[in-house]
Amino acid sequence: MVGRRLKKYIPVMYFSKKTNKKHFIMYICTMKTESKQPPSPADRIRAVRNRIKALRKHEEKKLSKQRAEAEEASRYTRYSQAADTLMAAPAIAPRGTANAEFKNVHTGETETIALNPALDALENAELLYKKARKGRRGYETATANVEETSAALDKLDGIINTIEEIVNDKNQQDLDDGDVERAREIAEEFLPDIATTLSGKKKQVEPQVPFKRYVIDGWEIYLGKNSEQNDELSIKFAKPSDIWLHVAAHAGSHVIIRHKKDTPNPPKEIIHKAAQLAVWYSKARHTSYAEVHVTEARFVRKRRHAPPGEVIAERCKAVRVEPKDPKLIVPSD
Repeated sequence: MVGRRLKKYIPVMYFSKKTNKKHFIMYICTMKTESKQPPSPADRIRAVRNRIKALRKHEEKKLSKQRAEAEEASRYTRYSQAADTLMAAPAIAPRGTANAEFKNVHTGETETIALNPALDALENAELLYKKARKGRRGYETATANVEETSAALDKLDGIINTIEEIVNDKNQQDLDDGDVERAREIAEEFLPDIATTLSGKKKQVEPQVPFKRYVIDGWEIYLGKNSEQNDELSIKFAKPSDIWLHVAAHAGSHVIIRHKKDTPNPPKEIIHKAAQLAVWYSKARHTSYAEVHVTEARFVRKRRHAPPGEVIAERCKAVRVEPKDPKLIVPSD
């Protein structure tokens, strides 16, 4: 007989040369599975803290991008002042001028600005006024985004500090389910699914309608919630005469405006609001402005073997809108 100790948590087993090794290996695996312990309260609290820290890191990156956008948009005053200068002295930038050096009529400083050489001074001034108007609107949105994300970061810092206090107030082995519940309640604002994560059990979820649905001035608007639903919405649910929208160059929800054949098209205000919803429910939500493609659903098709959510849209027109919270678009929703 030959004896061999396998692991501390597996009892000593003695076997002979005639022992079936396959059964022996199965015995080892079974013992390892049975010996696995559930996570301790300390481990579960650390899991909450780590998720909050990961979320904070994501918000930091988002804030950095938003600040860069706000900095870019803040230059709208320069465009406006340059346009005023060109209007006051058009001779400084005749047609064909690519870069004009001028004395700013507002600040008195000498500046240089790039112009469109195909335009004369007055036409370039109008173009600069247009950039200034867009920049002003973008600056307001970008500044609001920076403030919102900064506030979220402050909240996350407070949550992390509170969880650290929970952990440090007791010895690790003295932490209990009540401490885990406190950590869960603190983090729930940013992690709605945290109860499922900590308990390991699936929450009972009420059945949901297949698509998001809004009604604006009598017009029904539907949005897909994921890639599979986008396919279902655009290829099967949509009727040929419906209006289809999707944010350009970003992943996001497909949007359908119900439109009966041989009836007037949705007004521009409805298309504009639907486009804002398309941007809000996309990766472009935190940008100042985004371009949205608009076409009829009959011009949307899916190529064979394309991944979920990927379609080909033809005869598209583009609208440029800012993201807007659905609660502000449909207050009663």
